Amino acid sequence: MKLIGTYVSPYARRVAAALVSRAIAYEHDDLNGYANAARARELNPVGKVPILELDDGERLFDSAAIIDYLDELVGPEHALMPRSGSARRHVLRLSAVANTICELVTVRYLEQQRPAGCSQPQLLERCRLQIVGGFKALDAASGCSDAIRLDSLNIATISAIVAFEYTPRWYPGFDPAEAAPSLAKVVSALHDDAAFARTRPLA
Repeated sequence: MKLIGTYVSPYARRVAAALVSRAIAYEHDDLNGYANAARARELNPVGKVPILELDDGERLFDSAAIIDYLDELVGPEHALMPRSGSARRHVLRLSAVANTICELVTVRYLEQQRPAGCSQPQLLERCRLQIVGGFKALDAASGCSDAIRLDSLNIATISAIVAFEYTPRWYPGFDPAEAAPSLAKVVSALHDDAAFARTRPLA
């Protein structure tokens, strides 16, 4: 199979980290949908990454759909999410919070790139407050007895770490560790884990 999408994208990176964590071999096509929008649209009607191309040529879009497919592939014992119940909803909720943090960081970055005097201070502040709130929610679920922990590379843990590392890249001056010290310990402990070391953007 082939994963299409730059690791700079937190959504492509979380799929890559999931693949590595489950020892699923894949080829990587480092497509940046912003830099090569035409090719991205050829592969996905809405021009977004990640795209997972299966060996038979079928293409899966959206990281959540791809993660669902990976769970089907690896089976319940190695799944990235619990099969049902409150545990599943908890992991999905945390994963959604992490993904939303990445969306907000991107929105804030793009807003700051507008010409001088054109950015909206209230939007920047709203994004900041939402990002802080998101990290506090992830922090509350970080530790040995909750979903985000060292011994459980589920999709909540993967997504939280990806969001933690993505944020300062596009939001200079914001330190996720201040809002999420417990999560910071998980991130630090797993820094050299293959799932993250092999998928970390080089630049």
